[in-house]
Amino acid sequence: MINLLPPTDKRQVRAGRSNTLLLRYNVFLLIALGFLFVTIGVVYVFLANTKAGAEQTITESESRVGNYAEVEKQAGEFKANLAIAKQIMDKEVIYTDVILEIASLMPPGVVLDDLKLDSKTFGTKTILAAHSKTIGDAIALKESFQKSPLFTDVNFQTISTATEAGSAYPIGINLNVTIKKGEVK
Repeated sequence: MINLLPPTDKRQVRAGRSNTLLLRYNVFLLIALGFLFVTIGVVYVFLANTKAGAEQTITESESRVGNYAEVEKQAGEFKANLAIAKQIMDKEVIYTDVILEIASLMPPGVVLDDLKLDSKTFGTKTILAAHSKTIGDAIALKESFQKSPLFTDVNFQTISTATEAGSAYPIGINLNVTIKKGEVK
């Protein structure tokens, strides 16, 4: 094929084709920009609606929180009362546990005559009256009480022998002891 067009016309034809291609690119770019702006607008509207809904939810939640203020106050008072009850329970002494502990410390051949326990007994000197079969049993009682963490300051107040013949426990014992309150569980 022979091209008979003069060189200036050839350039004009090539320039026209380039302009058509550039025009297509510009139209495509304008369509893409339009799509981008529409997308941004839709996202902006969506986010604005979401923000308005969230603010409404916050307002409703704050109004409901006001309704629960009384319940929260009551819960705080209940928690404080539980703490006080725990402190009281921690200081509680179960007298049967103390009696069982003392009974476990008693050596064979020794019996208690009298045991009085009250809140004033703990931490102060108390006299325990007992009887034993022998002096050795009386000493074993004192040593057993001294080894126990329940008692401090254990010593004999008096040791006496019964004047009656035939008594099963002829040795009378009075012990001075101090019962530790912290050791009672």
